[in-house]
Amino acid sequence: MVIPQLLQSIKPLGFRRKKSQDVSGYLAVEGALETRFGLVPCDVFIDRELRSFPTIILQQPLSELLLPFAPHVGPDGFLCYVAEGTVVFDMYRPISQTIAALKRAAVVLDQIMAKERVDDLEEEFFAFWRGDYCYTDIERPESGEVAALSLGKGQGLVFTDDLARAESKFAYRAGRVEALLGVTAKITTKVPPRPLIGAWPPKTVGELLDWQSKLDPPCRRKILARIIKAYRADKQAIVVVIDAPTIQYGFLVTDLQKYKRTSKADQGAPIFEAPIELMQMVRMDDRYIVGRNIPGQKTLAGKKIALVGCGTIGGYLADLLVKAGAGTGGGELQLIDNQKLAPGNIGRHRLGANRLELNKAQGLVTELKIGMPSANVRALPEDAFSVNLAGFDLIIDATGEQGLGNWLAGQQANGSLPNGGWQTPLLHVWIEGSGEAVRALLKQHRSEGCYRCLCDYEAEQRFLSVAGGVRPILAGGGCEGQYVAYPASVSVQAAALGLDAALAWVGATLWAPLSTRVISRAHDPATGDVTILPRPGCPACGS
Repeated sequence: MVIPQLLQSIKPLGFRRKKSQDVSGYLAVEGALETRFGLVPCDVFIDRELRSFPTIILQQPLSELLLPFAPHVGPDGFLCYVAEGTVVFDMYRPISQTIAALKRAAVVLDQIMAKERVDDLEEEFFAFWRGDYCYTDIERPESGEVAALSLGKGQGLVFTDDLARAESKFAYRAGRVEALLGVTAKITTKVPPRPLIGAWPPKTVGELLDWQSKLDPPCRRKILARIIKAYRADKQAIVVVIDAPTIQYGFLVTDLQKYKRTSKADQGAPIFEAPIELMQMVRMDDRYIVGRNIPGQKTLAGKKIALVGCGTIGGYLADLLVKAGAGTGGGELQLIDNQKLAPGNIGRHRLGANRLELNKAQGLVTELKIGMPSANVRALPEDAFSVNLAGFDLIIDATGEQGLGNWLAGQQANGSLPNGGWQTPLLHVWIEGSGEAVRALLKQHRSEGCYRCLCDYEAEQRFLSVAGGVRPILAGGGCEGQYVAYPASVSVQAAALGLDAALAWVGATLWAPLSTRVISRAHDPATGDVTILPRPGCPACGS
């Protein structure tokens, strides 16, 4: 009974059942969407089970206002008026939901025709650029030649400007990695790609150049020059990778030598009929991997960072730092720890039994480079007190050892940590008590209190993390010795707080030097995120 009621309800909107019902599982209706530019005829296909939004196809020929580019309109007239996964069709209110969908489609189409949604084109480009998946690992911003790596039969290709770096990233893949030189060109454009309405996708060099002439004429000239260069070098094929803002895409030109000049006097390049094959590029460069999850924010790429302590906090923090760009873009992440991984560490450490009795810093480097082989991560298996920490952009103390924290605070204050400015910023990250809270202290300026200042304040019951303070609860004993018990989740949360502080530092965003996250529900917070002032008479910072 719902379908007859639905048809009756959409009649006032100008929609009627179509005579031909040749799409299985769908009710086909026809009508028009009302825009400020007039009525736009369309066909609507309604799920007979009433579980999803209607599909809307604009009738041909399409309006001139939708040519040659239009967001959310496919070459066949398909109108995307709602993003998949953002809105759920309410099957218990199918009639009102269908009416709302038709009205929403009219609004979206009106905005498209008014050129108010042009920026959406880039986001949906790959919906119309179908082809084989390939990888790119290209860091160089300018146009130029790049190499191709074959990963073996059925394993795909990688296009890169650094063979050694790309080979390290794909060493885990089955098959033999083979370098193919002189068959690939990378071209940079500042114009995001937009699919043509109508004759799409391009199938020949001529059609592709015609598209680029409407999109970005300088890019068209670069593409043409690269293909002609390959033709005159007697190459049978060439791959062109286009590096557009936030997107890379490409195509393979084949049969280049099939089309010959009519005479020696003809100096032209008969390449316009050469067929092309579309290629979807999957980015694997460090800049993309690091920045993808924090778009618009500054990463740790290019910075020289020292992480002191590779224990339960430092292990997870090192992992997070690399994911945020540490060791990429010409930067370096140095891990400092002189201890080995013991059996008792494994329950809450980033490392596992496969690194047992190995130095923690060295074990972490090996693990981190499995996931990010191009990262410049180095291990220094030495006592932190004996290490020269000058020249770093940021020093992170993840040991949780008060003695080392006090010493580092003194080193910063007495000028032993120069980095071109006042002193290297110093970030301490630790766990309070038996995991009741995690804290971070970032000291960047003389006007801020140091780690030793905070320790003395806490002895006076000031700036406590939780009301009443905390005392560690010890477990173990005997030959094993005693240790502070808390689950690995506390270590992860301390590492996460440390990363947040580091990102605030590199992004120069507002961040209270002393930050606290209370974990235990049995305790009330005592101090919010604050700036502490130097404590008079502090023996570390000499205030």
